[in-house]
Amino acid sequence: MNGRSSRHLLLLIISALLITTSACTPQSSLIAKTPVTILGTLASFEMPEAVEARIVISRNKHVVEETVPVINNEFSATLQVPIGEWEVTVLLVDAEGMVLFQSKAQSMKIAPNGPQLLELVLRPADSQVHVSIDLEQYVFRHVALRARIHFNDEVHEVVREDSLSPLEGIIDLTPGSYEFKIELYTESFRVGDRLGPGAWEVIHVRESEELYIHWSPASEALFVSGRVETLLPAPTNVTLRDVLEGVSLTWDPVIHRDLVGYFVFAQTSPLERFELLNPLPLEEPHFTYKIELEQPPEINYVVAAVSANGLVGYYSHPQIWNP
Repeated sequence: MNGRSSRHLLLLIISALLITTSACTPQSSLIAKTPVTILGTLASFEMPEAVEARIVISRNKHVVEETVPVINNEFSATLQVPIGEWEVTVLLVDAEGMVLFQSKAQSMKIAPNGPQLLELVLRPADSQVHVSIDLEQYVFRHVALRARIHFNDEVHEVVREDSLSPLEGIIDLTPGSYEFKIELYTESFRVGDRLGPGAWEVIHVRESEELYIHWSPASEALFVSGRVETLLPAPTNVTLRDVLEGVSLTWDPVIHRDLVGYFVFAQTSPLERFELLNPLPLEEPHFTYKIELEQPPEINYVVAAVSANGLVGYYSHPQIWNP
């Protein structure tokens, strides 16, 4: 983990002295016991003073524990452990019982086949991180009932019963630097109930520290302004006449400050919707539409004014053209 000081890595050598017992009759692995001697030397000189070493040897629900003093940075212990595979953990504590250093659980096979060596690395003990989530100014504070707290790839989930209860958690972390973020959820941790993606930030968890994080969702001010815009009136006096190119449409101009132009629509069948004939608004109140060779018996035309915001106004009264 980033941020760890190499001077705080303790190397612990465990020597398992396995003495074969006489086997006149077969014994199970939980009955036949072998003395295991634990020898430790602390290879760091700039560190808080450890006064005890707690040695834990476990397998499933079976646990063998021993506490021995640390004198001049050294300790030793002999435990009677049944042969088989076990996990070994060592914790070093100070005079107040606070764990200063700890090892990860290390697998070890206890068997009557001679001495074995097991090397453990002790790192600084976990620090407690208290995370409280402040939703006082959050727009979704009444429905935010769950949170996922991310520390690198570790994810911790916290839940509250209702919107009046605090949303918080206590997490044990190995000292180091972490990429941290929080995601808020409503009634479940499904993707659809997530209120936001969360923003990553970097935090530092110090050795022998109780860290308090007071977090609130990031938000920015949103300024909303608007004005009422009414539909432009329908063009009047729409006139159709045959011309050489096809059919010509004219109408009276619409007088309005928001006018940007006109749209012309045609309907070739009562079973079809009107089709827009000009993609861009016409600036002048006239339009010529080229008639194809094969045309339906009649075509309905309407005209509508268009505002500067692209709002299409009321349609004019339909005008029927018969070829």
